[in-house]
Amino acid sequence: MKAFKFKDSKIVSGILILLAAGNLQIFSQSLELPKLSLSNGDKSNDELSLTQRPSKKIYFTAGGKIGMFFLQGEYAGNQMISFEPYGKYVGDNFFAEIALPIRFKTSPAFTDIGLDINVLYPFLGSANKTEFDPYVGGGLGLHFIGKDDSGPNQPRITARGGLGLNVIGGVVFFKNYDFNVIVELKYFIYLREFGDKTYSGIGLNIGATLPH
Repeated sequence: MKAFKFKDSKIVSGILILLAAGNLQIFSQSLELPKLSLSNGDKSNDELSLTQRPSKKIYFTAGGKIGMFFLQGEYAGNQMISFEPYGKYVGDNFFAEIALPIRFKTSPAFTDIGLDINVLYPFLGSANKTEFDPYVGGGLGLHFIGKDDSGPNQPRITARGGLGLNVIGGVVFFKNYDFNVIVELKYFIYLREFGDKTYSGIGLNIGATLPH
């Protein structure tokens, strides 16, 4: 029998290398790996993106506020308790609310019931990555105000309806969660005279929204 020579072993080694390369090429073609993309554009089903950003959530929710309303100007010295149920629409770079403020005091009675529509803007915008979202805004409302002006042996109730103006600043806490907490400062002025005086005040409210 012929002895196996070194030259023959080189030929066999070359054949084995060619076979291995062919099998590796077939295997790599049969295995489809997903492609990675760093763009934010359209992607096919077999692509993954490392920078895909979720679209901003637009929603409607409801909530309530409670606080104190401190009358200013000619009615200064009177403090009223404030309740304010409201509905809130969150859009792109703004939010709006329709609110039903109820303010009152006793001895003597003083009430203010309104229907307000306010538009508010988070002024830090998309650059804000924290859970605190300060905002400013304002709006108009229709208010019905009543006051007990009774004197000795002279019962008298003063009541009037008209438009009022809101100027608002506040902060939303936990802005990236379903449940938000709100601290708000609101200046309100009645755009008509009430009892021959100017009715205005500053309200400090704490509130929360329901999960949406």
